[in-house]
Parts: sequence; structure tokens; C-alpha cells
Amino acid sequence: MIDFKQQKILVQDTADQYSETLVDFDRSSVKRTWKKNQSYQLELTAANDDSLAYSILRNENSLLMGGQEYVIKQVKPDLKGYSNQVAITANHIYYESRRIWQYQKRAGTITYSIQDILHYFFDNNPYGFTWEVIGDFSKVQIENLGNTSALDALNTCVDKFNCVIYPDNKHIRIYSRDAWQKKVDKAYLYGHNTTTFSCSWDTTSIQNVAMCYGKQKDGEENQYYFPPFLAKNTTSIQRWGERPGAEISDERFTEKNAMNAYAMSSMQADPVTTMALTYDGDDQVLPGEVWYLRVEPEQFDTDVEVTGITDYPFAPDHKPEVELDNSVRTLLDEDIAQERLVKEAIKHNQAAAKEIKQANQTASKAFNSRLTGMPVVNTKRMLRDATLPAFTLMVPDDNAEMGLTKGQTFHVTTRADLVEGLETFVDGKIPEIPEIPEYKPVTPTEDGLMSAADKTKLDALKIEPLTSLQMKDAINGSVYLLTVENGEIKVKKGDVNK
Repeated sequence: MIDFKQQKILVQDTADQYSETLVDFDRSSVKRTWKKNQSYQLELTAANDDSLAYSILRNENSLLMGGQEYVIKQVKPDLKGYSNQVAITANHIYYESRRIWQYQKRAGTITYSIQDILHYFFDNNPYGFTWEVIGDFSKVQIENLGNTSALDALNTCVDKFNCVIYPDNKHIRIYSRDAWQKKVDKAYLYGHNTTTFSCSWDTTSIQNVAMCYGKQKDGEENQYYFPPFLAKNTTSIQRWGERPGAEISDERFTEKNAMNAYAMSSMQADPVTTMALTYDGDDQVLPGEVWYLRVEPEQFDTDVEVTGITDYPFAPDHKPEVELDNSVRTLLDEDIAQERLVKEAIKHNQAAAKEIKQANQTASKAFNSRLTGMPVVNTKRMLRDATLPAFTLMVPDDNAEMGLTKGQTFHVTTRADLVEGLETFVDGKIPEIPEIPEYKPVTPTEDGLMSAADKTKLDALKIEPLTSLQMKDAINGSVYLLTVENGEIKVKKGDVNK
């Protein structure tokens, strides 16, 4: 594995005659990118300092950094005023294996081991490339092998054996998946040592159905140890539907169950998973490492493999960008996380629906409790103030709180100061009420609401039936006593009190 640490950069010509350290270059422009089985390159921008190193920044010359060699493939001069710069893109030296060409072709469909293929292309190559297989691989069938480059052969190995190509300069290491991945006690924790995270799934290459062919019986054309059959990955089909693909043929298998198991392991039954983040921690990130990943907002946690690194060796403040993958495991964990989120969303929606229902009920109640009315036809009033129509109030719907039924009219209690114009209208028409004096209770000796003398006279009055009544002659002032005796009215002259 490469030690991704800050290093100096050497520029070397293709004939190995000159080698000099590059001095004047933009530190922040140095970007090293590795993606598993896809790319491995170095980019930088250098300034013209009239040095030998700058002068040999030319196509097909090499950059040496971090113990690895990169061959310059793109040179883009950038002239700005008095500043002359050049942008460089260089590919890892292992891509030069495309210069190894196997002109021979092995016709027909033949079963190969991965070592068979590597020997066929790399043996006795004139460019110094070597190889090493790490891990165990089954044999596969390949049709018409040859008449292509060694780099194409390596890509064929990736497709057929699901291997990982990771070179150390011209020494090409080919890893099995189990040998490649290395579980480490490190973690990506979103919100702590990583602040950016993205995840995507690519279903383009899914295959969950394949026609399988095993070994043919000797001397019997189209006669097999078991009949060809369709292998189906039912779990994948339930999720993605049937996705048929290329046939799988292997002369090693004479038993159907073993062939079916091999087909299950060969097909890309699940999407290719790609995750990316920016790592802000201090631990070194290396290809093939398996880290623990936790993204709290998505309720997502799983083990992930480092499948891509973009780092900036001369810009320590620019944190490395890491790509991750763990196809099936990640897919299952994502399903669990998504199921949790769906349940929470349903719970939230149910609560929101309840709140909406309550709000609708409140709004409906408020709407039905509003006041409406019928215009009052009052000719005199309308002539006096036509801008303010009058209404008899009513409720538009049943209102239990007011004890009214739909359409029932009602009147309201108000005050004179709340009726617009009333105060001006009654001014001067209603006399002011004088101050009412305060009277004490009257007694026979003290005046009150009446005089004490009147109180005495009032108390002397008898309200029961009288036996006699004094009356005074209106002319001469004589006093007479009026009585009723045996039903006869009698009048006698004289004062009864004497």
C-alpha cells in the first residue's frame, strides 16, 4: 500500500538522463486521485522558474512522488502576462502496460485461471512489468482470448474474476476481494470528523438471471453432465424484478448445485453503491481499508470499504475526499435506515394529519360561528345615511353556544357610547338629571323625606273601618259628627274630641 504523505516531487525524462526536484509549483494544485480499478493519476500546476525540472515537464516524461511514478500525458501551458505556468496531468506508470500487446489469439471458449491469463500477456515483456496474485480465484471461461493489450487483459480479469488491481509502480498486484479488504479500528462519524456525505446507487449493471452451462461430456457435442438451466437470484428479483444478462459457462462444474452457487456469486445482483465524504480527522486513509461509518441524520451505520481517495499532499488544510463502497451490506443497512425513516415519517404525518384535522374543525367552527345578517329596509334611515346599511343579525349555521339555530336572527346588547352618532343625536334633547338630595329617615321629632308634623299626622291615621267621621261645615265652620247606626246615617253637631 502507498503511504499517502507529503513528499517532494521529482521530474525525470523518459531516457532517465535527468532528474530534478520541482520547486516552483502551486502547492494547492497538487492533487492525487486513486479510484479502485478505474483511475490513478497526479495533477499539478508549475511555474516557469527557468529550472531544469520545469524544462522537462513534457509529455511521456515522469513525475515521482510518494514512491510512485506517474507518466505525463497532458501538458497545458497557461500564459498570463509575465507569469508562465503549465498544468500537468500524469497517469500511474502501470497504465503503460497497454504497450504490451499479445498478437496471438486463442480461438474458442476456453477455461482459464487468472494466472493463465497473466502469464499469457506478461511473460517476457520488454518493459519490466511483473505481477503477483494475492488470494484465491476460481477458473472462468473466456472466448477468443488474445489480440489485445496487457492492460485490456487486466480489465478482463476485473470483469471475470471480480478482482482488485493495485500496482506498486510496474509490479502489478491482483487481489481477491477477501484479500483486498482490511478491517481497521477507525470510524467516519458525520458531524464529528466528516462534515460532508453523499450516497448514490447505480442499478445499470444489475443481473439476477443467467443461463448456466457446465462441463460437456467427452466426445459428445452439446451433451452436458447436467442440462443447461436458468439461475435466478430470487432476493434480487423480488427487489428489482428480473434482470437477465450474459450466460455463465464453466467447464469445472459437473454438478448443478455447485454451478448454481457459482452463478449466484458471479452475477451483479445488487446496485453498485457509491458514497463520498470529506475526512477531517487525523487518521491516515488507505485504499482497501474497511471503516465504520455512522450518519446520524439518516440513521445510517455500516462498515464501508475505501474505494477512492483524492488527497492534496502539499495542502494540509485541504482534507482528503474519500469514496466508499460496500454494495450488499450497505444496501441492506440503507434499507433498514430507510425503513426507520419511513416509519418516523408516517408517525409524523399521522400527528400532522391530526393537527390538520383539529385545525379544520376549529376553522369550520369559527366559520360557522361567524355572524351574517339581512339588510334592514328603513327608508328614513337610508335617506339620512345611505353609506352605512343596517342589518338584522343571524347565524349561518346551528350555534349551540349561542342557543341559536341556522338562520335565526337575534339582537345584541350595547351601550350609548358604542353606537356611532347616538351621543350627538340625543345631545340637548334629554334634560340633565339634577342632583338628588340625600334624605334621612323621618321621625316624629326630626324632619326627613317629610316633616315631623306630617309624620305625626300620618301615624294618627287609621286604616281600619271607622265608627264615626268628623266633618266641618264649609260655610260657617261648624263641626259635625257623621255616624252609621243600624244602617242609618246620622249627623250630630259637635266635636267628638270635646
